[in-house]
Amino acid sequence: MTNLVMIPAFGCDERLYAAIVPLLPSNVLSSTIIADGDSFAACVEQVLAQAPEHFVILGTSFGGRVALETTLAAPERVKGLVVIGSGPGPVADIAAGLRRSERLRAGEAAQVAVEMGEMIAHLPGPNGPATRQAFIDMCETVGPGVMTRQSDCLAKRADLWPRLHEISCPALMLWGVHDQFSPAADGLRISASMPRGRYVELSDCGHFPTLEYPDETAAALSHWLQDAGLSPT
Repeated sequence: MTNLVMIPAFGCDERLYAAIVPLLPSNVLSSTIIADGDSFAACVEQVLAQAPEHFVILGTSFGGRVALETTLAAPERVKGLVVIGSGPGPVADIAAGLRRSERLRAGEAAQVAVEMGEMIAHLPGPNGPATRQAFIDMCETVGPGVMTRQSDCLAKRADLWPRLHEISCPALMLWGVHDQFSPAADGLRISASMPRGRYVELSDCGHFPTLEYPDETAAALSHWLQDAGLSPT
């Protein structure tokens, strides 16, 4: 049995992955951990405390950063890594990140969710509007407390580019071509920085492939798991 631990994006919950879970191989046991520590080190502690002894980790956006940090922190436990739409670089605009946190603390979570929702999906795509609404709905459920702590993490993230070569397990970078938060070129660069990295790109797709193109996402993930020997038939 392959244990797949999935870490949702900022403001999201298990619904981010609900459409792909039934499409994964029958020997893959998936679980979702919502990381909401006030630092990435705290988020890693949350994941390691709840995850099985050995596992494959998948994360989207904020969750992808948690997945990267977890893999670097516990390489003896992480057997495979999947990153969706998440860069390893430092925060580009600290002031902007802090302003988002301030707005969340001031009661503007709904407005922040709507604004981010406009960029989350590739709206001309077939599931673009539904993905945008799904993000807004998840933010409402998750609530401003979790969103604020996650925002604080993002506002003070460090530069992991120099450490990517340390990740020796099989690694899949899965990106939407039209990702407005993390450029697809970053996904390709990340995969090239890892000894066993692979890059898969979905056209006509934005930041959330698991919602925008669940069939294609699950197929890419299933193929990679099998090809990397992480989910043998």
